Amino acid sequence: MSREERRQYERQMKSMERGVSLPPAARQRAERNAARRARRASAEGVPSPRRFWIRNGLVSLAAGFLAFSLQWPNMPFALYVGIAVTIVVAAVIFGIRLVVRRGQPRGAGPPRS
Repeated sequence: MSREERRQYERQMKSMERGVSLPPAARQRAERNAARRARRASAEGVPSPRRFWIRNGLVSLAAGFLAFSLQWPNMPFALYVGIAVTIVVAAVIFGIRLVVRRGQPRGAGPPRS
């Protein structure tokens, strides 16, 4: 392509749009979705209290059931051991969460792993 042909081509393409433009409603929807994704990404490292309590309950119940199973032949004692281990494990997990939270500066989420 000669220099003159290139200049003529550039003049022809000057009025053409460079890229695909979205209609205004679609552009606004895309911006809202991008903002929503950004909010989710920033809040992703912060576990919800509900999820903590569910996980705490499941872990402590599993530990209590394990202790109950190990003491099974001594029936009333096995039940007491299982309940005690469940309560102790739940308290330990909750205590660890308190210690971790108090060690953080204000406004910061839990540490990311």
